[in-house]
Amino acid sequence: MYSLAIKHGQFPILKRGANSPKIKPRGKSIRLNEGLIPDFYKKIALENEIQCLCSKYESCEDFHLYKTPLTHEFFVLRIDEISHYPDSALPGRKYNAHKDQKNQSVLLLSSLEESSFFASKNSQVKTLEVLVPRKWFLGQLKTDCSYELLKRYMAVKTRRALVDCSNHLFRSLFIRIIREANKEVPDTDCIRGKVNSLLAIFFSDLSSNLMDFLETEKVRISKDEINRLLTVRKYLDTDLPPPTFASLTKIALMSSTSLKTKFKKMYGATVFEYFQSMRMQKARILLLTHKYSVKQIGRHFGYSNMNNFTIAFKKEFNQLPHLLIK
Repeated sequence: MYSLAIKHGQFPILKRGANSPKIKPRGKSIRLNEGLIPDFYKKIALENEIQCLCSKYESCEDFHLYKTPLTHEFFVLRIDEISHYPDSALPGRKYNAHKDQKNQSVLLLSSLEESSFFASKNSQVKTLEVLVPRKWFLGQLKTDCSYELLKRYMAVKTRRALVDCSNHLFRSLFIRIIREANKEVPDTDCIRGKVNSLLAIFFSDLSSNLMDFLETEKVRISKDEINRLLTVRKYLDTDLPPPTFASLTKIALMSSTSLKTKFKKMYGATVFEYFQSMRMQKARILLLTHKYSVKQIGRHFGYSNMNNFTIAFKKEFNQLPHLLIK
């Protein structure tokens, strides 16, 4: 495992020094501690003090990147696309990754908080980070959102930006920005226009989600209800057969409407979404043991139709289950 800790707004590049790993040439590429082969790293300044960090590199071994907190705050819209290639492919060479081997994630981060990123061995990483000043960021929201509400929302959603990664326009803009940044002399105006379009999609989705979140914030939960909801969550975490919603209302001693509303406020997901996520997390752990087939694990979790299991797994991790046991 190759680990690296850097500050928000920095690239995963270490300068030469007594405490730095060795940087070795490898053909036309550069290996960083035998762990990374950078393709390009570019920082582009835009208007309103917004900055874009674009990068593309290959990981020759498992790579864990830590972003350490800063004392001043800005928000970071981070988009990653990870493509895995087979062990037979040589790092630093061109290859055609199958479309299902690409895993894209969109995160909303604060520079006041630490974050981490993981890429497995033999993977190509494309990253776009849009660094936005706090005041400008809050001014773009289309709802009456306070700073405190936004931070609570980010905490509940585990810092997910909740932009639909399957949004064709959003993904197309990301790819075109990376391609333009990859040029020897990037067209800054072109990148600026595409970043603005990408931010427009992001803020539209975020504003809508914040309005829904504001409604759930009005819901009050007593200490006794918190304990009962905790019991429901523990029940959902077990390997028992899928519970009926009626049985959960009895455990919670609540009406169905109250359970739906208060569970979502407390855990940031519906009962079904939470239960489904837990099942897929457990399925992933079993797959990584390489002891069971996809079919065996799907049946263990109650799926008679493996296509439904595959769809649920990909929805959770944006990756097909069979790729984990290759």
